[in-house]
Formats: sequence, structure tokens, C-alpha cells
Amino acid sequence: MPPRILTFDEALLDARRKSNHRSILLGNGFSIGYDPAIFSYESLADEAELSGLSVTKPALFDALKSSNFEAVIDKLNASSRLLALYDGDRELAARMATDAVVVRNGLADVLANRHPVNAQGLSDEEVLHARTFLSNFRQFYTLSYDLLLYWVVTRTGVGPFVHMRDGFEWPAWNDRSALIWKSKPTQGRQRVFFLHGALHLFIRGKKLEKLSYRDHGSLVGELRSRLDDDNYPLVVTEGSRPEKEARIERSGYLRFGLRRFAATEGALFIHGVSMNPNDDHILELIESDSSRVSAIYVAVHGDPASPDNRRLIERAKEMRSHRRTVGGEALRVRFYDSDSARVWRD
Repeated sequence: MPPRILTFDEALLDARRKSNHRSILLGNGFSIGYDPAIFSYESLADEAELSGLSVTKPALFDALKSSNFEAVIDKLNASSRLLALYDGDRELAARMATDAVVVRNGLADVLANRHPVNAQGLSDEEVLHARTFLSNFRQFYTLSYDLLLYWVVTRTGVGPFVHMRDGFEWPAWNDRSALIWKSKPTQGRQRVFFLHGALHLFIRGKKLEKLSYRDHGSLVGELRSRLDDDNYPLVVTEGSRPEKEARIERSGYLRFGLRRFAATEGALFIHGVSMNPNDDHILELIESDSSRVSAIYVAVHGDPASPDNRRLIERAKEMRSHRRTVGGEALRVRFYDSDSARVWRD
């Protein structure tokens, strides 16, 4: 029997009664809600050129029966490793590994090409809706790479106050050469976390730099220019969990974000996250015995009885059961209708 699906307002009221701490974990559904023609995996797969593949793009995606870039990357890498393990064709194994890199880079390429050109591409009404939604939370964690969240939280003058500190600031008061990330910023506690990196974050030497309109003009234009030079942003597009974890471990910024997420307390809203196994490195932090998250409110899009939603609901319930099994604090699990949040428009 499907669980009761609350409205967003009902979920928010319930959370307020139980805790003063409210955070949100955003997934690709946040961006798809803005424009599915741009941000859904199907549309991205149709648009992606993936030049350099050893096979055709349609043949690859059709053979794997998926338009999910991460799933394709995962299967290519797994197949490459299996060929090597079983003393198969080493040249073929190398081709598969190379194709996985092409698909990974192709995701950043197509996101840049399909992305709204600048923050002004978002109407005041859309920003007002998004900021009203986000104003209910003190900390924002996102698994998406795109610029929508960044543009919304930095768009002042429209809608209510929204926390916008992301840990980036000038190296020193007399050095404004670049905005770099600091684990202990002088301007206050970091509130916005891109747990899998983002299109506007680039590694420069040993530091992480953020693109800004002040320094670079159009962010998408600057991003495209850098991609043309094979200079790719800090984004975790690896397919499998071990590969994601390895990429995160190599970045101080990503490690810090994951630690802060693990320390989240109170109510956690989960919006636009599919909660598939590739997200387990995130979800297991919530279900662990050390987690201080007391309740999760999971957004459900569409029919709760659909296969995807049944899997999502079951995974959320598993988190509650696992927390109980390992002896952690009781985890309350509630579900709400994602459309009722009116994130981008009525």
C-alpha cells in the first residue's frame, strides 16, 4: 500500500514542529523541473555529440538500453575491467575505457551547450518561486553540476532571503585575482555545497577557483571556451560508486562537503533525487548510526505506484530500517508531492 503523500506545505509544517534545523538535498529533478527539454538525460543524450567514440552513439546507448550517462560510463568501465580480468582482448578493453572518458567529458560538453546562456535567462517569476522554496532551508546540498542553484541563490533583489555563502572568496583583502575556495572562509560558515562539483568550479594548481560574472563575464561562454581547450570543470561524472568515491577523495572541496553533509542534523528534505544505488555513498551517511538527521522528507514526482517511485519509496523505508538495525536515532520518513512545492512556477 503506497504511503500517504503530503503536500510540500504539510511536510514543511511537520518539519517545523519537530526541528529548528532544516536542510535540503537536491538532485537532477530540481533542474528538470525548470526545463526537462534541457536537463533530462534523454534530451542530453540526444544532443550529445560524443565525438571520438569508437562506435556510434546510437549503437552504444541502444545496446545498453539507457540514456543515463553515469550508467553508460559505469558499464563501459566494468566491461573493460572484466575483459582485462579474463585475459580478453586488451585493445578492446582499452577502447572501452577510452569511450567511457569520451562519454564522461561529453556530459559536461552537452550541459554547457544546452544550458541557459546566463542568469538573466531565468525570469524574475521563476527566481521568485525558487528562492521562496529555498528560503525554508539553512543549508543546501546538490548532486547536480549545472548553474541553476548558483544563479538562484546569488540573484539578490528578487524574493526572500536565501543563504548564499559557498566558501569562495578572495585570497586576501588586497588580492582579488580569483575567487578561491577556503575551508574556513572569513565571511562566515559555508551553506551551499556542490557535492559532485559543478560547471563553474575549476582546479587551478592546488586551489579550486570559481568562475564569476565579475571576473569572466558570461559563465557559460567562459565554460565553453575552456571546454574547447580541453579544460574540464570539477564534476563527478564517474559512473560507479567506487569511482565516485575515488574522485571525491582526490578533492579537498568535495571531501569537505561530504563531511558537512554527514554532520547535518534535524530535518532533511530530499528533492529531485532518484535514490538509485549510485547515490548510496550519500544516502548511507543519513542512515548510519552516527547521523543526527532525525527525519527525511522525500519528494515523489508523479504516480506513487510507478516503478521508479515504488523503488524510491522502498529505498527511503530501508534507510529507516537500517538506522534502527545499527542502533542509531530513530529516523522518521515522510513523502511529499514534488509538484506541490511549486519550485519554478505555479
